[in-house]
Amino acid sequence: MDQEQVVLFRQIYWNIDHTIGPAFLYGIILITSIVMTWGILRDIARWRKGRPEARIGQIPTRALEFFAQLFGQKKVLRDRRPGMMHALIFFGFLTLFIGTDVIAVEEDFTIPLMGEDAGRILVGGFYQSFELILDTLGLAFVAGLIWATWRRYRTRPDRLDNRRTDGWVLGVLLFLGMGGFLVEGLRIANQQFNGLWVYEQSWARLSYVGFTLATIFRAIGLGEGSAVGLGIHQVLWYTHATATFAFIATLPFSKFRHIFYTPLNTFFRDTSPKGALDVIPDLEAEIEKDEPRLGVATLGDLTWKRRMDFDACMRCGRCQSVCPAHASGAPLSPKYIISKLADLQRSEPIHFRDGTVKLLADLEPAEDSKLDIETLPLYGNLFSEHELWACTTCYACVHECPAMIEHVDDIVDMRRNLTMIASDVPQGVKRVLEGIERQGNPWRLPARERTAWADGLDVPVMAEKEEAEVLYWVGCAPSYDERSKRVARAMVQLLQAAGVDFAILGEEETCNGDPARRMGEEMLFQAQAQQNIETMKQYTFKQLVTTCPHCYNTFKNEYPQLGGGAGVDYEVIHHTEMLAGLIKAGKLKPVRELDAKVVYHDPCYIGRYNDVYAAPRSALRAIPGITLLEAPERNRERAMCCGGGGGNVWLEGEGERDINAIRLDQLTTDEPDTLALACPFCMVMFEDAAKNSGRDETLKRRDIAELLLDAITPAQS
Repeated sequence: MDQEQVVLFRQIYWNIDHTIGPAFLYGIILITSIVMTWGILRDIARWRKGRPEARIGQIPTRALEFFAQLFGQKKVLRDRRPGMMHALIFFGFLTLFIGTDVIAVEEDFTIPLMGEDAGRILVGGFYQSFELILDTLGLAFVAGLIWATWRRYRTRPDRLDNRRTDGWVLGVLLFLGMGGFLVEGLRIANQQFNGLWVYEQSWARLSYVGFTLATIFRAIGLGEGSAVGLGIHQVLWYTHATATFAFIATLPFSKFRHIFYTPLNTFFRDTSPKGALDVIPDLEAEIEKDEPRLGVATLGDLTWKRRMDFDACMRCGRCQSVCPAHASGAPLSPKYIISKLADLQRSEPIHFRDGTVKLLADLEPAEDSKLDIETLPLYGNLFSEHELWACTTCYACVHECPAMIEHVDDIVDMRRNLTMIASDVPQGVKRVLEGIERQGNPWRLPARERTAWADGLDVPVMAEKEEAEVLYWVGCAPSYDERSKRVARAMVQLLQAAGVDFAILGEEETCNGDPARRMGEEMLFQAQAQQNIETMKQYTFKQLVTTCPHCYNTFKNEYPQLGGGAGVDYEVIHHTEMLAGLIKAGKLKPVRELDAKVVYHDPCYIGRYNDVYAAPRSALRAIPGITLLEAPERNRERAMCCGGGGGNVWLEGEGERDINAIRLDQLTTDEPDTLALACPFCMVMFEDAAKNSGRDETLKRRDIAELLLDAITPAQS
């Protein structure tokens, strides 16, 4: 018979006893299914102990993002090198899994139903392609695992920590990948097909990894029906099958449970605006209860979705690597916020950032109660004051997390309990909250001085006009901070120069409540919001423009939770968006050259939270003479926070080095002479950083409105 004309098909149980092999395989599959199902059901039971939360709306949107994240590896590939490593492992594993399923379908369904010949799937050209694809993706799988092992145990970035199960799982996966090739190589070296050696067939070379190994086996005497070679093949076949199903069975008990839970967590992700914290419904009714539940004090206070987050976490540390608080040396690590809660939820030893490990018996239960993980106080046991208040709520951790975990919400919820129930907050937080409650601003300055910044500008007030195209929401910082007042004045002059019909609220304006909400004082936030909503309902306007990203985010994404009119009665825009629009419409004409080397800092609350990146840059590029720079690697959605968010603009830093100083170093890598800003909090933080670092005279700090005002014609100014 011509060797080249032999039709190939897969012999599934080659060299394996056709009675013992299937019995062994189906027996271990049954055991695996029982163990794995028990583990998954146990995890689900833990999640169900959480409070209810609606996460079932917008199914088509959820499904589309689910497939984009899972099969497109969208978030994973943001961090290129580890992303590629993970992609090799993921697509390699997925291909091998599908290949195994095809074999199972042929053996257990198509052949029994259709007969030996008609039921074959792995035959001829399809089988040859099948082998080529599986060898290629199997090789990618092994390469990814070797890369992961080298990275975890040799180069080891600071963001990674190792536990015993990590090495065990990586070792098992490497054995599966390499063992599969060894089994294939021994089969090709020893299998006969219609009296001919498979090794000698031209199509055997398509299984190029197995064929290469088969060549080696034949060279050392383990081919052509060698008894030793056949015996090793059998041992490896049974060992490989056992290891495969042992890995699958133990998935719910290792960090690789994320194979199941990360896709599930992605599907149930938060689809509300990124900038909106969860509202506490029926707040007043909850406060009236004998034991109100405000925020999170224990594991039992978390929702089922937040508890799912913990099992979806793979401890990759991407959140930690972009956290400004962690970079400053503060005790906060978003990774350990989640991993400590995961350890507690699973009743396992709790691993802390400093390397210490605490057993459950080492923790202090609530007063007059037994040790119970559901009622164990988190604050004091798992988390410290310095850890929780170091968070700037910049959203970088959530943005980077490939598992869609919501770190910021967990931190703010713990702050809510400390603020509203325990009254256990830093003195700086108390001063800010008192200022908002008593004076309507966190600077604790008199409310009657709110419009002093506008002296001599003839700024129209809504109470006098009642109707305008644009409501300019000034905000607390431009009203009271001396440096930010200049930005408000520049903005007014630009609006006047462009002929915009605008007005301000004047002394009717009060703090929008953002600092209170981020500091956990939800009750004060809602009171401020309701007051502002009622005030704005008295007037008619089409746009609300503000120079403050925090005000912008609050009005746009959070006031609608309480009946605010954003998106319905009026549009909320940032001042950089308005200025870019006025330039495009020809109402502002920057013609004066500034001859400046400018770097722009992206504020978190219009950047990561609301995706406003183009407008600020468009406005800057329209100014003649400006050379626009970017902070290398840390710009746009990856820009580092200035350190002022989450109320930290009024607090002492928790780290060894100030966040604003670190960020200023990033921004000045290419030696700009001007730092362009679009946020009053950023202005405050960088004013301090420049002065403290000796760059007060060499680096100008200018809001985009100030730069634009400098560039318009004398007639307009």
